[in-house]
Amino acid sequence: MSFEEAGAIITGFARHQIGRLGYIRRGVTQQGLSITKSFDYTLVIITGSPIGCAIGAFSCDYFGRKPSLIAAALATIALGAIYPFMHEASGLLTVGFLLIVAIYVQVAILFGVYTPELFPTEVRLRANGICNTIGRAATIVSPFIVLALFLNYGLTGVLALMIGLLIIHIIVIAVWGIEPANRGLEDLETVTA
Repeated sequence: MSFEEAGAIITGFARHQIGRLGYIRRGVTQQGLSITKSFDYTLVIITGSPIGCAIGAFSCDYFGRKPSLIAAALATIALGAIYPFMHEASGLLTVGFLLIVAIYVQVAILFGVYTPELFPTEVRLRANGICNTIGRAATIVSPFIVLALFLNYGLTGVLALMIGLLIIHIIVIAVWGIEPANRGLEDLETVTA
């Protein structure tokens, strides 16, 4: 697998992660809360997005891109696995908030830092465009997959898919990902070429 292909997979996965955010409000509504109350809860939970972006921006420079992405993916696995089973308001809000923070740490690093650094200058914009297209395609298809899994296997099937994709994400980054921190773009071009 080339670095460009790995970048496409990574970015496609990140776009798929964003698609998960729409399920949070539906999940809150299914906990028996009114639409108004579910909106309030979702509003509190989603405030984790700018915090996650800030943490991602700082952690990728301090700890490195790969370790930050892998740690955030592991946190997303743990929090995503327990989030659907939260029934108390405090647990639902806390775990939901932390889940959004973990997701947005990945989103900030992948879109803003990591993926653009994977590609040589000559093809950087085009390659990022291809990655984003793959990600959008995954976002279009994922609700149908999630619905089919939920109808046939329930919540367990949906969680298995999400956790499986995160594990693939971790493996791709750990095995094929490069660590571009503290290196010039010219140095990276010799690694990815």
